[in-house]
Amino acid sequence: MNRMRALFILMFISINAFAGAWSENSFGNDDALDWVAECVDSKSAEIVSATLISALNAKYIEAPQGAAAVAAAEVVAAARGKANAAMPQELNKWLALQSAPKLVELSPIAKKVLLKIRHKESSELYQLWSENGAEKWLATVKDLEVRLGK
Repeated sequence: MNRMRALFILMFISINAFAGAWSENSFGNDDALDWVAECVDSKSAEIVSATLISALNAKYIEAPQGAAAVAAAEVVAAARGKANAAMPQELNKWLALQSAPKLVELSPIAKKVLLKIRHKESSELYQLWSENGAEKWLATVKDLEVRLGK
Protein backbone atom coordinates (compact mmCIF):
# COMPACT_ATOMS: atom_id res chain seq x y z
CA MET A 1 0.00 0.00 0.00
CA ASN A 2 2.83 2.44 0.74
CA ARG A 3 4.17 1.77 -2.72
CA MET A 4 0.86 2.70 -4.32
CA ARG A 5 0.65 5.85 -2.25
CA ALA A 6 4.19 6.88 -3.22
CA LEU A 7 3.41 6.23 -6.89
CA PHE A 8 0.24 8.30 -6.64
CA ILE A 9 2.08 11.21 -5.00
CA LEU A 10 4.84 11.10 -7.60
CA MET A 11 2.29 11.03 -10.41
CA PHE A 12 0.37 13.97 -8.87
CA ILE A 13 3.54 16.05 -8.54
CA SER A 14 4.70 15.35 -12.09
CA ILE A 15 1.30 16.15 -13.58
CA ASN A 16 0.99 19.44 -11.71
CA ALA A 17 4.56 20.63 -12.04
CA PHE A 18 5.17 20.79 -15.79
CA ALA A 19 7.41 23.64 -16.84
CA GLY A 20 7.18 25.25 -13.43
CA ALA A 21 3.48 26.08 -13.90
CA TRP A 22 1.38 26.84 -10.84
CA SER A 23 -1.55 28.57 -12.51
CA GLU A 24 -3.39 28.87 -15.83
CA ASN A 25 -2.71 32.61 -15.73
CA SER A 26 -0.43 33.96 -18.44
CA PHE A 27 2.19 34.78 -15.81
CA GLY A 28 1.65 31.63 -13.73
CA ASN A 29 4.75 29.75 -14.89
CA ASP A 30 8.54 30.02 -14.77
CA ASP A 31 8.99 30.43 -18.53
CA ALA A 32 6.72 33.48 -18.68
CA LEU A 33 8.45 35.05 -15.69
CA ASP A 34 11.87 34.37 -17.21
CA TRP A 35 10.68 36.22 -20.32
CA VAL A 36 9.36 39.07 -18.15
CA ALA A 37 12.84 39.43 -16.60
CA GLU A 38 14.43 39.59 -20.07
CA CYS A 39 11.82 42.08 -21.24
CA VAL A 40 12.29 44.38 -18.26
CA ASP A 41 16.08 44.30 -18.80
CA SER A 42 15.68 45.28 -22.45
CA LYS A 43 15.66 48.90 -23.51
CA SER A 44 13.03 48.66 -26.22
CA ALA A 45 9.81 46.95 -27.13
CA GLU A 46 11.64 45.02 -29.87
CA ILE A 47 11.69 41.99 -27.56
CA VAL A 48 7.88 41.82 -27.72
CA SER A 49 7.88 41.89 -31.51
CA ALA A 50 10.75 39.40 -31.77
CA THR A 51 9.06 36.97 -29.36
CA LEU A 52 5.75 37.06 -31.23
CA ILE A 53 7.30 36.79 -34.70
CA SER A 54 9.53 33.91 -33.62
CA ALA A 55 6.51 31.97 -32.34
CA LEU A 56 4.49 32.81 -35.44
CA ASN A 57 7.26 31.53 -37.71
CA ALA A 58 7.90 28.36 -35.71
CA LYS A 59 6.51 25.19 -37.23
CA TYR A 60 6.01 23.80 -33.71
CA ILE A 61 5.97 26.01 -30.61
CA GLU A 62 7.76 24.45 -27.64
CA ALA A 63 6.29 25.18 -24.20
CA PRO A 64 8.88 27.79 -23.12
CA GLN A 65 8.48 29.69 -26.39
CA GLY A 66 4.70 29.47 -26.10
CA ALA A 67 4.68 30.79 -22.52
CA ALA A 68 6.92 33.68 -23.57
CA ALA A 69 4.66 34.46 -26.54
CA VAL A 70 1.58 34.51 -24.29
CA ALA A 71 3.37 36.92 -21.95
CA ALA A 72 4.34 39.08 -24.94
CA ALA A 73 0.72 39.10 -26.09
CA GLU A 74 -0.24 40.25 -22.60
CA VAL A 75 2.08 43.24 -23.04
CA VAL A 76 0.30 44.11 -26.29
CA ALA A 77 -3.10 43.83 -24.59
CA ALA A 78 -1.86 46.05 -21.76
CA ALA A 79 -0.68 48.64 -24.29
CA ARG A 80 -4.27 48.64 -25.59
CA GLY A 81 -5.48 49.43 -22.06
CA LYS A 82 -6.65 45.86 -21.42
CA ALA A 83 -4.03 44.66 -18.94
CA ASN A 84 -4.09 41.37 -17.08
CA ALA A 85 -4.58 42.05 -13.35
CA ALA A 86 -1.78 39.56 -12.63
CA MET A 87 0.77 41.40 -14.78
CA PRO A 88 3.97 41.79 -12.75
CA GLN A 89 4.60 45.30 -11.42
CA GLU A 90 8.07 45.52 -12.99
CA LEU A 91 6.52 44.79 -16.37
CA ASN A 92 3.93 47.52 -15.84
CA LYS A 93 6.73 49.98 -15.05
CA TRP A 94 8.67 48.90 -18.16
CA LEU A 95 5.55 49.24 -20.30
CA ALA A 96 5.02 52.82 -19.13
CA LEU A 97 8.37 53.71 -20.76
CA GLN A 98 7.47 52.17 -24.14
CA SER A 99 5.57 53.47 -27.16
CA ALA A 100 2.04 52.13 -26.75
CA PRO A 101 1.08 52.72 -30.43
CA LYS A 102 3.99 50.56 -31.65
CA LEU A 103 2.96 47.76 -29.31
CA VAL A 104 -0.72 48.06 -30.27
CA GLU A 105 0.31 47.53 -33.93
CA LEU A 106 1.37 44.02 -32.89
CA SER A 107 -2.20 43.01 -31.97
CA PRO A 108 -2.92 41.08 -35.21
CA ILE A 109 0.35 39.13 -34.90
CA ALA A 110 -0.34 38.39 -31.23
CA LYS A 111 -3.80 37.04 -32.08
CA LYS A 112 -2.37 34.77 -34.80
CA VAL A 113 0.21 33.46 -32.36
CA LEU A 114 -2.44 32.70 -29.75
CA LEU A 115 -4.51 30.78 -32.30
CA LYS A 116 -1.43 28.73 -33.07
CA ILE A 117 -0.66 28.19 -29.38
CA ARG A 118 -4.09 26.76 -28.70
CA HIS A 119 -3.86 24.28 -31.55
CA LYS A 120 -2.75 20.79 -30.50
CA GLU A 121 -0.64 20.04 -33.59
CA SER A 122 1.48 23.17 -33.31
CA SER A 123 1.80 23.77 -29.57
CA GLU A 124 3.51 21.85 -26.79
CA LEU A 125 1.87 24.21 -24.31
CA TYR A 126 -1.56 23.10 -25.47
CA GLN A 127 -0.52 19.46 -25.32
CA LEU A 128 0.79 19.81 -21.76
CA TRP A 129 -2.31 21.59 -20.51
CA SER A 130 -4.61 19.10 -22.23
CA GLU A 131 -3.11 16.23 -20.24
CA ASN A 132 -5.13 17.43 -17.22
CA GLY A 133 -7.96 19.22 -18.97
CA ALA A 134 -7.17 22.47 -20.70
CA GLU A 135 -10.51 24.24 -20.13
CA LYS A 136 -9.28 26.89 -17.67
CA TRP A 137 -6.07 27.51 -19.59
CA LEU A 138 -7.97 27.80 -22.89
CA ALA A 139 -10.39 30.25 -21.26
CA THR A 140 -7.40 32.36 -20.19
CA VAL A 141 -5.97 32.37 -23.71
CA LYS A 142 -9.35 33.18 -25.26
CA ASP A 143 -9.83 36.04 -22.80
CA LEU A 144 -6.46 37.41 -23.90
CA GLU A 145 -7.53 37.15 -27.55
CA VAL A 146 -10.62 39.24 -26.73
CA ARG A 147 -8.48 41.84 -24.93
CA LEU A 148 -6.31 42.09 -28.05
CA GLY A 149 -9.32 43.35 -30.01
CA LYS A 150 -10.60 42.71 -33.50
